[in-house]
Amino acid sequence: MRKSIFFKLALILIPVVLVCELVQLYISYRTIYDSNLKTVSKLTESTSLTVSEMFRYFDEDSENDQYEYGLELSRMCETWGVTYIYALDVDIDKRSEKYLAIGFGEDAAEIVKKSRYAGVVVQGTVSDAQIQAYRNKENSFIVHEKTELDDTITCYSISKDKYDYTNYKIVKRDKPILIGAEVSFSAVMKESRQRFFSTATYDLIFTFMLTLAIFIVFYLRVNGPVRRISSRMKNFVSDRDKGVEKLKVRGNDELAEMSRSFNLMTEEINSYITSIDSLNKEKHTQEAELDIARNIQTGLLKPGSYENGSVSINACMHAAKNVGGDLYDYQVFDDGRVFICVADVSGKGISAALFMSRAITLLHQYALHDYSPSRMLREYNNTLAEQNPNGMFITTFAAVYDPKTHQLTYSNAGHNHPYVIADKLIELDGALGVAAGIFEGMEYEQETITLHPGDVVFLYTDGVNEAENSNGEMYGTEALENELRKYIGAAKGNISDEVLSTVREFSGHADQSDDITILTLKLEQASLHDEITVKNRAENLKIVIEKINALDINEETKAQLLLIAEELFVNICSYAYKGKDGDITFVLDIGNDQASMIFTDEGEPFDPTADLIDIEEYDHENSIGGLGRFLAFELADEYSYAYENGKNTLKIIKKI
Repeated sequence: MRKSIFFKLALILIPVVLVCELVQLYISYRTIYDSNLKTVSKLTESTSLTVSEMFRYFDEDSENDQYEYGLELSRMCETWGVTYIYALDVDIDKRSEKYLAIGFGEDAAEIVKKSRYAGVVVQGTVSDAQIQAYRNKENSFIVHEKTELDDTITCYSISKDKYDYTNYKIVKRDKPILIGAEVSFSAVMKESRQRFFSTATYDLIFTFMLTLAIFIVFYLRVNGPVRRISSRMKNFVSDRDKGVEKLKVRGNDELAEMSRSFNLMTEEINSYITSIDSLNKEKHTQEAELDIARNIQTGLLKPGSYENGSVSINACMHAAKNVGGDLYDYQVFDDGRVFICVADVSGKGISAALFMSRAITLLHQYALHDYSPSRMLREYNNTLAEQNPNGMFITTFAAVYDPKTHQLTYSNAGHNHPYVIADKLIELDGALGVAAGIFEGMEYEQETITLHPGDVVFLYTDGVNEAENSNGEMYGTEALENELRKYIGAAKGNISDEVLSTVREFSGHADQSDDITILTLKLEQASLHDEITVKNRAENLKIVIEKINALDINEETKAQLLLIAEELFVNICSYAYKGKDGDITFVLDIGNDQASMIFTDEGEPFDPTADLIDIEEYDHENSIGGLGRFLAFELADEYSYAYENGKNTLKIIKKI
C-alpha cells in the first residue's frame, strides 16, 4: 500500500520540530548559563576591586582590624550575594596562605566556616591563578573552578598600598595582600535551572500539540488539490506536444497560486528551452562574482615586498582556483620587531577563502595585541574551533623576529617546516602542534633560534613541495631543500620568485593542483660609519681595536680586520712623522656586505702598497721588515693608496 506523502511528512516533521525545539531550549539554557556566568564574573570582579581599595586602611598586625574587617566582609557578602570574601598573605615559595580576614555569605559551606578564619595558615593550597594574580600580571584575574565541594567563580586582585597613619599618605605595602571574592555558581544556577525546566516542559507539550494540529488541518485542506496538481505535472512531458489542459483555479491561497504557476509554466516552458543564452549570462555573472571575491581576498594580504634597512620581506600567494585558502601576513612594529606567518586552509575555493579571511583577520589582530607566537596560535585555534560547522582546519606557522636580540621566536600548528638559509640550511622542525580549528583548548609550544645578518627565513605552503607535473610526479621536499642550498653564501635576491619559477618549470603545462604561498624574511647587514682622530702614539691603537671589536660581524672577519688595522696603524705611528707628534684619522664603514678602513695622516709621502715582498723569495731568517705589510694586504680583498693635499690616504676593503 502506497503511503501518503503527508504520513511521511508527519514522520519527518514532528521529530524535526521536536529536535529544533530541543536545540532552541538548549540555546536558551546556554544563554541563561552564560548570562549568569558573566553577571557573577562582573560581581566578583567589582567586589574584589572594591575590597582591595578598602584594604588600603587595613593593618595586618592588628587583631582588632582582622575582627572588624571580617565582620564588614560578611556584611558585604550578605548585601551583594557573594559566598566568600577574604584577604590572604601568600607565600608563593611554600604555596601557603594566611587568612588576614574573611567574610561568609549565606551559601558558605560549614566546613569552610570552621576551617577558615583570621590568622589561620593553610599549607599547599595556593593555586596557579592566585600566583598569577599575586604577581600582578593582570589588574584582576577571574577563574572558574569546579571542585568536589562546589562550582565557584572567583576573582583575585591585589591590594598593593596601605595608608600610613603617621605621615598621612598612601604608601606601598612591603608585601601585597591577595584579595579574593568567590561566588557559588551552583547556587546561582540552581534557581535558574528549576525555572528553566518548568518552562521547558510546558513549551515542549505546547509545541507538540500545535504541530499535530497544524498537520491535521494541512492534511485535510491540501491533500486533494495537491494530488490533482501532482497528476498534471506527472503527465506534463507526454501532454506537452498535444497541448496541456490548464488547471482550474479556485481561491487565492497557495494551492491556487501553484495552479496558476503550473498554467504559466506550460505557456513559457518552450521559451525557456530556447533561452540558453540566459544561462551563459548567469555563468558570466558568477565568474564576475568570483573575480570580486578574489580581489577582496587579495586586498586582505599585505604588499608582496617590504624593506626598512633592517629586514626585507618578499611574499607571494597564487591560488589554484579563482580564490584560495592560503594566506601570508607580516607586521613591522615601532620597536623594530617583525611578525611573519603563513597558513594553509583545508580544501580550496570559496569555502576555503572565507575561512582564510577569518583566519588572517584573527592573526592580524593578535599580532597587533603583541601576543607571543604560542599564545597567538592558542587563542586563534580556540576562536576558529568555537564556530566551525564545516569541520575545516588550517595549518599555520607564526614567528616574531626581534632585531635587538637577533632571535626568531616561532610556533607551528601542523604546518610545513620552514627553513633558515644561513651558513647552512637549517630546518625549523621544533615547536610542533596540531592544525588549528579542530579542537578547542590545545596548547602550542614555541622555540627560539638566533639569526645573523644575511640570514633568510623561508616560509611556504605545501603547494610548493607537492606541486605535480604532467606525469603525476611531485616536486618534493628534497628538491626544495636542494634549491634553497644554492643560496647559501651567495648573493640572495628575491628567493620567493626564484623558487616559484623553479617549481613552475618543474610542473610544466600541468594544472596547478594546490595554492602556492611563499614568504621570505631577510636580515639586512646593518650600515655603520665611525670616524676618529688620534695622536700617532701606539697606545691609541686600543681605541681602534675597540671600534672593530664592537662590530656585529663574524669573528673570522673581525680577527682579520684587527690584524690589518694593527699592522698599518703601528707603521704610521713609527714612520710617518719621523718621531714628531701628528694626527691619524681612522674611518670605519660597514655596508653592502663589506667593511672598509681608511687611514689618513699628514706625514711624509709613502706608498705602503708599493714594493711589496715576494713571499716565495723572502728570506725569513735574514730579511728585515715588509712581512707585516704583505700580510695586511694579503688579507684585504681590495686596497688603494693616494697622496693628495699633503695627506697619505690608505683604504682597505674586506668582504663580510
